[in-house]
Amino acid sequence: MAGNDSQHRQGPSVDTVDQLSSVVLLGLAAAGGAVAVILSSLVS
Repeated sequence: MAGNDSQHRQGPSVDTVDQLSSVVLLGLAAAGGAVAVILSSLVS
C-alpha cells in the first residue's frame, strides 16, 4: 500500500504538519546561525 493511498490518509495531512515544522526548524536554524556569528564576532 502506497503512502499516497486515500485509505492511508486519516486525520491531519502529513504534508501540512511537515511543512509547518520544517519552516519552524528553518527559522530556528537561521536564528542559531545569527547568534553564532554574533558571538564569534564578539569573542574575537
